[in-house]
Amino acid sequence: MSISNQVAVITGASRGLGKAIAQRLAQAGCHVALIARSRDELTLLANELSSQHDIKAEGFVCDLSQQADIFNCSKAILDTFGQVNILVNNAGTGAYKPFMEHSPEEHDAIIDVNFKAAVHLSYALLPQMLERKQGQIINIASDLACRPLANMAVYSASKFAMRGFSLSLLREVKNQGINVGLLSPGIIDTCFNNATPGSKPPSGALQPLQLAKTVYQMLTQPEFQLIDELTIHPQMQDF
Repeated sequence: MSISNQVAVITGASRGLGKAIAQRLAQAGCHVALIARSRDELTLLANELSSQHDIKAEGFVCDLSQQADIFNCSKAILDTFGQVNILVNNAGTGAYKPFMEHSPEEHDAIIDVNFKAAVHLSYALLPQMLERKQGQIINIASDLACRPLANMAVYSASKFAMRGFSLSLLREVKNQGINVGLLSPGIIDTCFNNATPGSKPPSGALQPLQLAKTVYQMLTQPEFQLIDELTIHPQMQDF
C-alpha cells in the first residue's frame, strides 16, 4: 500500500528515531507534521525534508506533557494539512536509575510523555480518521512493554500501558478502517539516558534508520493484513 501524498504526524521528530522516521516517510512522498520541543531543530528538519523530497513539512512546537498543548497542536496540524492519515507516537523520556532516586516530577513526566501523550493525540486525531474510514497509528513502545527491568520501574510501566492501549484500541477500530500497530524495540543507538548517538555498534544497538524502515514496512502492508505487534532486538542484547 502506498503512503505517497498522505499526511503523517510524528512526535519526538527532531532527533533520534523520530527524525529517522520523518526522513523515511518523507522519502516515500509523505507530507509530515513534526512535533518536538525545539523550534530550531524542527525548522531545520522541515526545511531539509521539503526541499529534498518535494513534500510539505511543518514543525509544531509542543510540550507533550501538557494536555492543552497537545490539543492545541492537533488543531493547528489539522488546520495546516486538512487531515491526518498516519500518527506515529514516538516521543519518549526516561532515565536508568533506581525508583527512589527519581523525583515525583520525573515520574509524572515519564508517564505523561511516554503514555498519556499518545492517548491524547489519538483522541484528538482519530475522529477524522474514523470519519474517512482510513488511517494508521503506530505506537513506539519498548521491549520493556513485555518484561520487567530493575531501575526502570515507571518507564517500564509506561510502556506496559502503551502496549495495552495500542492492542486494545486496535480491536476497537480495525473494523472501521483504522490500523493500530505497536513497535517494541530493544536498545537503540540514540541519546536516551545521556548516551552519545553513534557510540554503539549495530550488534549491540538498533540503528534508527533501520527501525524507520520497519515503521515504513508496517505502514505499507497490503490492505488485507496488518502488523499488530512487533518486537526487535539487536543480536547481542541480553533480554
